Amino acid sequence: MQITRRPVTTRYSPMVGLEYSALLRTALLRSYDLIRERDLDRLRDLVLADALELLGASSARFHALSADGTWQVVQTKPTLDIPLLATEMEAALLPRALARDRSLISTHPALDKDLVGLERRCRDAGVTTHLLLIRAHEHTYGAVGVHWLGKPRPVDYDGRSVFYAYWDNVGLAVATAVERGRAEAELAELRQTAFNDRTTGLSNAEALERQLDAHAGTWPFSVLVLDFDGLRAANSAFGYAQGGDALIKTVGEALPGLADAGELPFRMHTAGDEFALLLPGRDALTAERRRAELETALSTLPVPQRFATIYQGASVGYATRRDGETPGQTLGRGIESMRSRKADRQKRRP
Repeated sequence: MQITRRPVTTRYSPMVGLEYSALLRTALLRSYDLIRERDLDRLRDLVLADALELLGASSARFHALSADGTWQVVQTKPTLDIPLLATEMEAALLPRALARDRSLISTHPALDKDLVGLERRCRDAGVTTHLLLIRAHEHTYGAVGVHWLGKPRPVDYDGRSVFYAYWDNVGLAVATAVERGRAEAELAELRQTAFNDRTTGLSNAEALERQLDAHAGTWPFSVLVLDFDGLRAANSAFGYAQGGDALIKTVGEALPGLADAGELPFRMHTAGDEFALLLPGRDALTAERRRAELETALSTLPVPQRFATIYQGASVGYATRRDGETPGQTLGRGIESMRSRKADRQKRRP
């Protein structure tokens, strides 16, 4: 759910001059928005905007851990060129802050000795950098480099205390969003496993049942069912993995490309060579035409050379939903039509 939020000024006017109660109220309201925000990119954008406004800073950059284990800048606000000195100091402070599990600022009197020269050049250029870690539950979930360019970092101890209270909530909000993203990714992977066939990548029998139920009120509604020839011969010649499974994979991966818009392909069983295409909104004439087209396309389907004399196309049956019939019953008639078609094709072979 997208959260409606009071607009933030594009000038990022410093709020540190507000009286303590007003500043605290604003920070708490912003914290509440962050915790409610579900979109991680939007959350990062809000954090940057708040850091700029609450601290009266010039620019801010959000660092996140990438898939390869390195820290990368993922968002900048505002999108303007930041002086090289500022980014150099930010890059120097980040690994030190991560190693010490605490935020660092370029003007700190105990700054590492090897950074003294860089800090002097930054000071001469009017650059101050604060590297803020986003932490929760003793873990770092991100970092923000905040820069004051051509102006001093405001000295307002009430404002800073409010900001750090707000920043604790930033850690909780980002941690929640990151962990939610991980959980949703794991759930998507589970769904992928539960409803997709591993061999072909098509939706499986469980997904087919769900779609049939979902189209209980769909009229017209047709199905195509196919069974290709050569599975047993492929298994006998090359074994299951290099034979039948490989041929099933070839046909299954080709099926989405042979389907028209709106047609839904499925592998009907975890074993065997039967596939189905659901045709929501398609009548009997369309289903009959598509049956012939699909059978023709499958007869010339490119297959690995070792299957050239084994694969002999596919038998395709169809059915269109009748009054008083469920989509599942329509599928059952489609299977009967496919079997009848298969028997007829076998009779015609020399």
